[in-house]
Amino acid sequence: MNDAPSVWPALLAFVAVAALIPVALWVLKRLQGGAPGGARPVTLAGGLTLGPRERVVVVEAEGRRWMLGVTGQSISLLAELERSAPATDGGAPGSPDRPATPAFPPNPFAQMLDRLKRHG
Repeated sequence: MNDAPSVWPALLAFVAVAALIPVALWVLKRLQGGAPGGARPVTLAGGLTLGPRERVVVVEAEGRRWMLGVTGQSISLLAELERSAPATDGGAPGSPDRPATPAFPPNPFAQMLDRLKRHG
């Protein structure tokens, strides 16, 4: 009577694959082993917009802090910051409650200019 192949096996296979997609995503998420307790390993502690595509941000990871310069083309390390507790009484800069300005890494260009000024 009807010699045409049935559509049901193909439809059942499609439904089975569609049902397995969320299960596969859940398994992948578990296997990647995200941070325990849902804690984020890297956090943005603060930032300042300097221009349309330029920013200075403070990033925290594993108990360390970095000040980064971010542009549309690059990300540069500006300083590694001391990790300190927030000020409780709004003490003056340099007091034990508020550290002084961050220690910037030595700038090779500035060091070269200093050498040239002294020897040249």
